[in-house]
Amino acid sequence: MTSAPSARAAADSAGFDVRAGSRDELVSLCQEQDLEVRLGHLVEVAGLADWFATTPVGRQPRLTAILEVPGDPTWLIVHTDLSQPEFPSLIASSHAASWYERDILEMHGLAPLGHPAPAPLRQPEATGHRSSRARTHLHTGESPRHSEVTGRPAVTGQGVFHLPLGPVRSGPQESGGFSFASGGEDIVVVDMSFGFKFRGLERLAEGRPAADVVQLAERLAGTSCFANALAFSRAAERAMGAVVAPPEEFTRTLFAEMERVHSHLGTIGRLAEATGLLVAGAQYGLLKEEVLRAAGRMSGHRYLRGVLRLGGTEVVPESPAREWLHQQVSDWITHTRRLRNLLQETSTFVDRLEGTAFLKPEYAAEHYLVGPVGRASAIDRDVRRDHPYAAYSQVEFQVPVFADGDAKARYQVHALELEQSLAIITQLLEGWPADTHPPEVAPARPGSALGWAEAPGGQALHFVTLDAEGLVISWRARPPAVVNWHPFAHACASGNNLTDFPVIEASFALSHAEFDR
Repeated sequence: MTSAPSARAAADSAGFDVRAGSRDELVSLCQEQDLEVRLGHLVEVAGLADWFATTPVGRQPRLTAILEVPGDPTWLIVHTDLSQPEFPSLIASSHAASWYERDILEMHGLAPLGHPAPAPLRQPEATGHRSSRARTHLHTGESPRHSEVTGRPAVTGQGVFHLPLGPVRSGPQESGGFSFASGGEDIVVVDMSFGFKFRGLERLAEGRPAADVVQLAERLAGTSCFANALAFSRAAERAMGAVVAPPEEFTRTLFAEMERVHSHLGTIGRLAEATGLLVAGAQYGLLKEEVLRAAGRMSGHRYLRGVLRLGGTEVVPESPAREWLHQQVSDWITHTRRLRNLLQETSTFVDRLEGTAFLKPEYAAEHYLVGPVGRASAIDRDVRRDHPYAAYSQVEFQVPVFADGDAKARYQVHALELEQSLAIITQLLEGWPADTHPPEVAPARPGSALGWAEAPGGQALHFVTLDAEGLVISWRARPPAVVNWHPFAHACASGNNLTDFPVIEASFALSHAEFDR
């Protein structure tokens, strides 16, 4: 069995000249005429983690591909400056490029030539006027070349009916629309509507100090406030060359894992409720509330907002607070194990999940899925381990991976990741470093860099470009939901019926707000 190439070897094989960027980055500039052949070849040997456009006012449109090679902590970053409002689609080389290119067209007016279905991802009436966002010096007009392409699935025939759901629903669900086509109970097609949470945060960041944009990153989604703010902060810090002291790196890791704990508790609780186990759902809800209250006591905010700053954290837990949290974590470990055993011994819970919303490992690999959704379909990827950051190199943990690809496998990943997160928190609290470094203020300097964090839903990538005064020229936020919404409709129509949808939705645990930004 041949080993995977290194990031540099993969770039060399595609004919790219690379230079060192920020730490663990190799950067290359691809000429426009070489994009289809060279970049197309590269995405066949390296995973396409992100593919996006940036179109700051007064600047040439730029495409950027973020790629990674298994086993190599170095990221490959390839830029292409465009002279025309179009580019060759990479979809023939990577299925993962499909939704990225639809987003590039919808949001920036740059057309992916050869894309088989370049329909908009979001509802125009929900997001406002597309033309105000698709603003490049190359393209003006009311619609970016695809106004006549709807791409909405159409199912007709005797006995076929369409059932709308949302965008406003009861319960804690975010605003999002679904339309089910069914010939009875079976789900034939699911059409999803996005855009109801669109805020244009990436555009709002342009021209602002990077230190202020941390607040915008925290507001991408309530379920991943800290992870997305951490990924952005790390991108800005890496661009500036800032160094974070060890106690603050431990603090960042601690709060990132506390966020993962309350998120996974919420996901498992919703799965229990979706299968009719309301008492179990309430038990998980109580545990989640305990974790949120602990986060508020440790940081000043239940959802950990206001904790991060460029170059460090606003708060570092003192010894008494850490000792108190250590005891709380010990209790949480006992309770979560007891609840997991009870759930897995309940046949009505296991039977509803087993075989539901199946995603083949091959499909997951082709679409480069991330987080529990990917790891439930044999994708062994976690940036905490593969691209260590903060204090993750100081702790030991396992990355649970299953190959079944159904709702049961996704539940198992969440349940085991929950236990691993509690173990990580315990290690951090027991090995807390001495505070030997004074707080630093991140210096201002021009540059660009990638930042990453493993959010509860998976890999979060943020790419930022700063000017000499530390102002944001452009910001790309790619939370995990941007990736994992792609296979959702496919999973729904994999032999499931309408009563399975609450289980499917809970097992994917996707955020509309993360997608819409």
